[in-house]
Amino acid sequence: MKTQVIQLDQNDDLTSVRDKLSWAKVNRVLLVFPRRARILSRTLDLRLLRQRAATLGLQLAIVTRSRDLGRTALNAGVPVFIKATQAQKSVWAAQPLVGRPRRNAPPPDLHQMRREALPAEARWRSLFGIRLLFFSLAVLAVLALLLLFVPSANIRLTPATRIQTVIIPAQASLDVTSVSLIGRLPARLTSMVIEDSKTKAVSGSVKVPDTAASGTVRFRNLTTETVGIPAGTVVSTVGSAPVRFATSVDAVVPAGVGKTMDVSVQATEAGSAGNQPPDSLIAIEGDLGTSLAVTNPDPTSGGADRTAPIQTADDRAHLHDTLLAEILSECKTALPATLAADDVFFPDTVAIGQVISETYFPAEDQAGETLSLTLNLQCQARYAATADISSLAEMALDANLPDGFSATSLDTTIQTTTPPATDADGVTEWEFQAQRLLQAHLNPLAVAQACLGRSPTGAARRLSQSFPLDAQPVIRITPPWWPWLPGVPFRIAVNTGN
Repeated sequence: MKTQVIQLDQNDDLTSVRDKLSWAKVNRVLLVFPRRARILSRTLDLRLLRQRAATLGLQLAIVTRSRDLGRTALNAGVPVFIKATQAQKSVWAAQPLVGRPRRNAPPPDLHQMRREALPAEARWRSLFGIRLLFFSLAVLAVLALLLLFVPSANIRLTPATRIQTVIIPAQASLDVTSVSLIGRLPARLTSMVIEDSKTKAVSGSVKVPDTAASGTVRFRNLTTETVGIPAGTVVSTVGSAPVRFATSVDAVVPAGVGKTMDVSVQATEAGSAGNQPPDSLIAIEGDLGTSLAVTNPDPTSGGADRTAPIQTADDRAHLHDTLLAEILSECKTALPATLAADDVFFPDTVAIGQVISETYFPAEDQAGETLSLTLNLQCQARYAATADISSLAEMALDANLPDGFSATSLDTTIQTTTPPATDADGVTEWEFQAQRLLQAHLNPLAVAQACLGRSPTGAARRLSQSFPLDAQPVIRITPPWWPWLPGVPFRIAVNTGN
């Protein structure tokens, strides 16, 4: 017959083996137990397996070398084999179940056995007085528990408050990178670009050309041919700064050596420099200088100058300094607007960071009644940030916190008491005042222990004497008619407002 062999392992139990039986596909199932197995070692387990197999319509046998397990299986009516091959070739004959042993003797008298086992009760325990005493003690114990656990109390306290004030000397510098408890904090930079102009009257004067000089020059022919002189021919004096004149009309010098022609001329530039003495205009510019000679028989005249206002170096310096001072003053007013509301501005650190452009009109050495200057520059200043000041204030306040008190919130009031002043090393010093509200810290357990078993009046008096309070304690007892506070702390609720 076909036999399904199921190999068991050390972790199998009655439930897992029952499940494996339900997987069987044939009528005979052979359970192979592992060596030194400790599973299914009870007769009851094997009987339940046999009943499960019978319910499923299966024949059940086991393979084991354990003598104890073999005897247990035979007592449960399960065939036992040593090898699986032997079991598969054999016919399984079910063994009868070993019945329960029958009792030949009559059943024991349990009441008699109980009387013999229990010792006789002492006579004094049956006395009425003793029983009444123990009953009274039990009642008193119950009442004591009621006294401890039935009443409850609620205590509302108003902890004392106070204002903590600290004056903090502060130092800010660009070399400092973090806030320290000794009062040092970093200085930060803010900047802005400003363009402004200013005009002032000049204080200098200078002579400037007004009218041009004129006169007559005489050309002399050096050749035997006729020489034409076009209008605009330039004649001049000699030297490092020649004065130049131009002919006013076209002219012709007759042919022949020594022939002459007088021609009117006018100075090319206005001014008194054109008033030249006789025989000073002796140079001819251009190609005519090889054919003609020239001179002025009479002095030239009519050249004049006039006095005109002009800027001086002092005018430029004064205008620059004045406009720069006005821009710095404007920066002192405008730069704080770029900061947060509680930042501390250092006005004595306002300076020019960069000159973007500087334009004068008119240019240097040019005449004019006024001088204008336009400056476009970046100004900058130092300041202390609100976050750094608040951090220093918190550190100083915490370092001076009174015992038994704690801050009610993180809100700290900061007010500058001395104006910032910056020394030659770039360190700005000032003082500010930091304030915050403190509240007494009350231990709810200590409050409850101070009130145990007291009357409400006595508890309130004790609390007012022992703890810093701003108002009388409010004590409510439940039930309201109960005269004392509970005798255990956990029945007292304390609301301190901390």
